[in-house]
Amino acid sequence: MRRLRDLVEVVTAFLAAAVACLSVMMPVDFARVAGSSALHQYLLVVNVPRADTAGAISAVVAVVLAVSLGDTRLTWICAGVTGIALLGNAVLSRRLDSDVSLTTSNYIDSILGGVLLGLIGAAVLRSRRTGAAFMLGAVASVVLGDLTELPSAEATYTGVGTDSPPLWAIFAVVVLILLSIRWHHRRRVEMVHELDAPFGTVVAGAIGAGSTLLAAEWFTGHQVDTTVAVVAAAATVAVAILTAFILTGRDGGIILIGVGLAAVGSAIVAVPRPSWVHPLLFVAVAAGLWLGDRRRYPLVAMGLIAGLALFAALAPVSDQNRVIPSIGALALAAITGYGYGATRPELLQNRVLGIAVLFVPSVVLAVRGAQDTLAGYSHLWYRSPSTAHEPKAGWMALGIALGCALGLVWLRKIRPATRPPAVSTEAVRAQGDSDTDGQ
Repeated sequence: MRRLRDLVEVVTAFLAAAVACLSVMMPVDFARVAGSSALHQYLLVVNVPRADTAGAISAVVAVVLAVSLGDTRLTWICAGVTGIALLGNAVLSRRLDSDVSLTTSNYIDSILGGVLLGLIGAAVLRSRRTGAAFMLGAVASVVLGDLTELPSAEATYTGVGTDSPPLWAIFAVVVLILLSIRWHHRRRVEMVHELDAPFGTVVAGAIGAGSTLLAAEWFTGHQVDTTVAVVAAAATVAVAILTAFILTGRDGGIILIGVGLAAVGSAIVAVPRPSWVHPLLFVAVAAGLWLGDRRRYPLVAMGLIAGLALFAALAPVSDQNRVIPSIGALALAAITGYGYGATRPELLQNRVLGIAVLFVPSVVLAVRGAQDTLAGYSHLWYRSPSTAHEPKAGWMALGIALGCALGLVWLRKIRPATRPPAVSTEAVRAQGDSDTDGQ
């Protein structure tokens, strides 16, 4: 029974993290978008970055509150309620008329997905096995969501990679969480961290997500020239460094890694690509996480990010060539996995913050839409093979990656390698564990 419970908890951590991230990263069902009015479609796509930002902040607030309260059973109960609400929103939004506000539905999806991510992270990241499953599900799903191709009759693939989480996946997560609640009905973990640690994580999340969104939207309102691009890139790096230094110890390194990855992820050419690449993305992320956990060299990760940005700027692209997009997608998956495996914050709430950083569309995304007439840039959340490749995006991503690398060097130079002992206590009352293990 113990082995079965461990297996179910690993599956729960993986699938719940994947569903949570896809709920934030993927706009609502594209079939509903296609069947709605032009106004509703416009409002949806324009508000996608704001909905993603709301999801990122929700994830940070949820994990900080859960860690601060320290009640494992209560965390699982809240995760179950959130999962049921997410399932209810998915069912209702599919059954209601297509002209009901898609924007509202997408905001609800994103916020609930962020809350679910934070709660599950607080519940499972203390264990090595479930923590590894959580990171794989979260990071791989973020990469998959970031590389989504525009759903259409001419799309090179269809399925889960072109839609928000399917109902069966959300339902499975709810069932698995209910099982976890049953198993943790007598288990309680109490933790008291430094008073400034949770507060710092919330402040860092709010500043990082909000500033990134403001910078990207400001950038879309200006003519794309070298001066504006340099200012936008410099502002992105400055905010990333500031946010990194708000966190305790060297935990801020995950912010710099995430900002660099978000930039290069928006710059690479990822479509068209064959459908068989999808499962390989998960394999690449898993391999990267495994290698990063054993060879923790964050500066190497930053070097790989910079190299991928250079590839995005120089790689030849043709609408008929799927080799370059496939290489770019797999390389991004592997490097993202390595970056998050090599940069492991000491506080588990900062690990969730590192994932949330990837939710907010980078300012680099605006470069790809500089020639479009639609206000904003979120319509580019779906990648279209017909969109012309913009080498400037790669060069801008390279500048951001190099700036974040310098920030990482600075952080590691002035912050100690290990955090001083915290004024914290951890009391684990495991009474009843032997009973539950036998149930």
